[in-house]
Amino acid sequence: MERRQAVVTGIGILAPGGTDREAFFQSIVNGASGLRSHEKLKKLGVRSEVAGSVDKPCLEIDEDQRIVEMAFCALDEALGDSGLTRADIGKLGVRAGLSLSESAPGHIKTMQYIRKLGEGSVDSDRLIGIPSLLSNLVSYLGIKGQAFTTMSACAAGTAGAGIALDSIRYGRTDLMVVVGAEPLSDNYIAGFHSLQSMSIKGCVPFDKDRDGMSLGEGVAVLIVETLDRARQRGAHIYGELLGYGLGNDAHHITSPDPEGEGAARTIWMALDDAGLQPCDIDYVNAHGTATELNDLMEMSALAKVFHTEKERSQVTISSTKAVSGHCLGAAGSVELVATLLAVDRGIVPPTAGLQETPEQFQGLHILKGYSEKRDIKYAISNSYAFFGNSASIVVGKV
Repeated sequence: MERRQAVVTGIGILAPGGTDREAFFQSIVNGASGLRSHEKLKKLGVRSEVAGSVDKPCLEIDEDQRIVEMAFCALDEALGDSGLTRADIGKLGVRAGLSLSESAPGHIKTMQYIRKLGEGSVDSDRLIGIPSLLSNLVSYLGIKGQAFTTMSACAAGTAGAGIALDSIRYGRTDLMVVVGAEPLSDNYIAGFHSLQSMSIKGCVPFDKDRDGMSLGEGVAVLIVETLDRARQRGAHIYGELLGYGLGNDAHHITSPDPEGEGAARTIWMALDDAGLQPCDIDYVNAHGTATELNDLMEMSALAKVFHTEKERSQVTISSTKAVSGHCLGAAGSVELVATLLAVDRGIVPPTAGLQETPEQFQGLHILKGYSEKRDIKYAISNSYAFFGNSASIVVGKV
């Protein structure tokens, strides 16, 4: 079967550091961190007070509806960027679909219910009514084709984009709206606090003195369509989704395989799917959480894939989580936006705040200090998650 080419023609984003794609890209290029002391963490009294949040006046005050409003804002930006309207999506009928990535739908509503239960203010034992972000987005866009949610923890955003790629290239749809969405919520804050994995000062991936990850929140939206359709419309093309890999290291519920075997396999799968070799890759947007175990694992995986001196001199690596924080289920989507904008603009963003890498990382070119101007023909974005999940996606310049 001939595989159709899938390209990105629209981008919308709200994330720490920027509430539109231009502001977001400028923040990651300039290493301007969106991490701040956050009232929610202060109130909970956890180990760290630092997190990344989206500051936009138009968002609903109601915490439960906030992520829906964020998603609508990002959708409107992405549609306007692509030159499409919601009516255009509706007219495509079953040829348009929606891919949504998040960690645990309805968790804010669940936490509200638990609090009321503890206070004795719940009227009945009826099932919790959890509003579905998926149903809100489907209704907002008039999607009549396939619509699904990917929930592979922090690898979800990258996995959701890859599955959407398959939908287009194998002819099931002509256009996919790809969304990653995650709010900053109490249960995630408490969970990472219990793991003692949150940074006191703000995460700095790959730094010798790193002390952990920082939570973030955000919504990223991509309009993905066939290359033929994009060219017929005269749309701007940010890049092509060329291939992806999904895997699991089957090692531990929270700790990755320190040798990086599972992560390396996933990168190889993505390269094979794209028909490329390691020597073809110019840029890797690393998962880079700034935790001791994840950074070690990812560097081990990249060293396995880029194992020759020539390959290592060719590829530039950076993590943008020092600006955005870890957006969990939306992390892969936020970082895919960063990767596509890097390819489109020919600029590699640095790892913000990085001063010195540990000795075992120094065989690879991890960008620090300032952004790097270069022609990026092919790039990879990596995402790793609890339960051993891994996902990698390859993008290229058209």
